[in-house]
Amino acid sequence: MSLLPTNFTNPTNPASAWVRPLVARPQARRRLFCFHPAGAGALLYRDWPAAIPADVEVLAILLPGREARLAEPHLTDYGQAVAQLFAAIRPLLDRPYTFFGHSMGALLAYGVAMATPRGGALAPDRLIVSGCPGPGSAPRKPGRAKWSEPELIEDLREMGGTPEEVLENPGLLELILPTLRADYAIYESFRRPTGPELECPVSILGGEDDSVSVADLERWADTTRADSSVRLFPGGHFFLTGKSTEAVLAAVTADLGVGPA
Repeated sequence: MSLLPTNFTNPTNPASAWVRPLVARPQARRRLFCFHPAGAGALLYRDWPAAIPADVEVLAILLPGREARLAEPHLTDYGQAVAQLFAAIRPLLDRPYTFFGHSMGALLAYGVAMATPRGGALAPDRLIVSGCPGPGSAPRKPGRAKWSEPELIEDLREMGGTPEEVLENPGLLELILPTLRADYAIYESFRRPTGPELECPVSILGGEDDSVSVADLERWADTTRADSSVRLFPGGHFFLTGKSTEAVLAAVTADLGVGPA
């Protein structure tokens, strides 16, 4: 995964700055909303439409402070981020849809899903969470938003997914690290939303070599009254961008309940 703040150049009829249609599919009968992890953006999912059936519109979430929103101030509070995301996404919840979120994105997707009943919106038919401990897990890497620059760089190196040439480029790091710190602040300010449990199934994906344990992944089962399942894939924290990409996309397609692309 590249953390470069590359401009998003193909926002075909974007519903708002928050939601980026990766490929225009206005006649699609269902939608897949993809929430990015800390430090990343909509471009993480740029190759997904080619592997997702044409009857599904893939919409990538984009928080401020990156890509086409580089000049906007970052968000640092989980509750505020969820509230603003729900307001932006709500007009697009007019047909069946699924939420997918990786790492921080999983927490945001969960928060928005929990907001749909209170906001009088159609609820998701499935939540897919990836590479993220479930609510109630012990805090991971507490205080990371305030770590020193060398500590953040070494942590990125250990997680994988960021090219070494990026980690060794002071100019790029000057752009990347403020976004990363802001996103970590969102992650650390997470509080489990109040209200009834989700009614939809929850699919839980993890990397076999990730530091997120199976026990922590399984905590997502407590967020829903419906079924849940855990599936592991070869790789570390960013297993979905490595050799397991094809398998992850096949699993997501199966969860969407539609035919192959």
